[in-house]
Amino acid sequence: MLCKVWGVGMVSIVALTTSNILLTLRLLQGRDEGGGVGGCNLAGVGGMLQDSVPARTWTSALAAYNHSEYLAFLQSASINTALSMQEGPQVGLADSLPPSSLVVGVGEFEVDGAKGRWDARRIYRTHDHVFTGPNYGKMSQSSPVCLATQASVDRLFWLAQVARYWDEPISVSVFTPDVEYAIARAYLTYLITCFPYLGEKVSVHFTYPKDHLPKHLPITIDRLEERCDQPLAVLKELLKKRDSKMLGWRERLPYPQNVVRNVARKNCLTEWVFLADVDIIPIPGLSPSLATFLVSPTAARCKKCAFVVPTYEVDEKAPLPHNRSVLLRLAAAGQARPFHHQVFLHNQHATNFSRWEAREKEHPGEMSVSISHPVTNFEFFYEPFYVARDDVPPHDERFLGYGFTRNTQVYEMHVSGYGFHVLSPIFTLHWGMQVKRSRPAWREKQNNANRRLFEGFKREVFARYGKDPLNMMAGSKNSGARKQQQQKQQQQKQKGNFVQLYPKNT
Repeated sequence: MLCKVWGVGMVSIVALTTSNILLTLRLLQGRDEGGGVGGCNLAGVGGMLQDSVPARTWTSALAAYNHSEYLAFLQSASINTALSMQEGPQVGLADSLPPSSLVVGVGEFEVDGAKGRWDARRIYRTHDHVFTGPNYGKMSQSSPVCLATQASVDRLFWLAQVARYWDEPISVSVFTPDVEYAIARAYLTYLITCFPYLGEKVSVHFTYPKDHLPKHLPITIDRLEERCDQPLAVLKELLKKRDSKMLGWRERLPYPQNVVRNVARKNCLTEWVFLADVDIIPIPGLSPSLATFLVSPTAARCKKCAFVVPTYEVDEKAPLPHNRSVLLRLAAAGQARPFHHQVFLHNQHATNFSRWEAREKEHPGEMSVSISHPVTNFEFFYEPFYVARDDVPPHDERFLGYGFTRNTQVYEMHVSGYGFHVLSPIFTLHWGMQVKRSRPAWREKQNNANRRLFEGFKREVFARYGKDPLNMMAGSKNSGARKQQQQKQQQQKQKGNFVQLYPKNT
């Protein structure tokens, strides 16, 4: 009897062990064939991402940035360029951890005090191209569009997210006063070493104020390549190098947003520039689809067009929406909404998100980029992220800190005759649902100072163009009859552009 019990027990153990082995092998096989990166169920390198399969959240995506993912992108590069907006990101698992294809030299990201250039008021000095990736120039010659963005040091970790699905050149301007210069050098070295797909196509520029010159401190990151999966933790450690005295003035120092925006934009070498903030993330397939549209006759024949790319806020725990149908499902579940919808509605309201969303029913499965509709309800506080030729009015660099920085430039574009047209079905993301918070006193002070500056700015714009389409000069010497005539002329000009872009037979 004991032998029989022992025999049954051994058979059970063997059967259970065999079952576990087979299950493990099956899971490994499924992982290689369709596991993707970070738990995505992808149907192999050449397969399609199904809408029903959840993608990684933004937090896991940040943690998973490493050379393995870079190798997977290299393996599927030829497929990625052919992706439609209906398909998801095509990536696979890497079997090994390859060395970086970029070597960051000792002199990279270093500024020479005897060089650089001043802004128009000689307050800020800029050093262009302190680092330029090996493919930046070649890509700028073959691509119609460049992404221009800017950042303070504490937001640099977003660059890896931005570059992940943006296949065109990137021009980034970084604000580097005092010790933040040394922090920027160390962290950018880390990013480019760990994420070569960023370093290969980026050009970096440093800007700092004349009264807070860069400090050349020997800041390094120990075991750099061993920490490629910790971009946030590494940055937080480096930011501790700022002492309380430095943080005291740094928090109140107006961030020269328009200065660094102009720097980033003017260092793009392409015909078209996509101007966006550093935390605005492109979706998979956006850049090749956008590039195809920008070389089409539709884009070529409109000389004063700005093409708006809608932006949505997405819950941090939500999956990456790789096309519009997935995005709208997230919106229906309360996990996505138009950018700034709760914080400041006027910021993006003129984009008319309802009309853009309605195209999903009118054109289900839409893949190629086209114009969805024109912006017809333009308002002063409109701040879209747009693509335009590099002949648009520059950002006025007198506006510093918060308030009246982006919308004044967009307002001058509107006055000078630019039309805004919303693209479909592409969009960009901002990870995290924004909520209203009380403004600190220093921020409200900056906003009030810029509001006073605007009084002079609007008069200059009126004198420059002789137009006042939003009636900003009400109460001035400009007569009502003259304003009506100017508005009529403006409407006729916009109507001409509208007929060009929206012929009756389409």
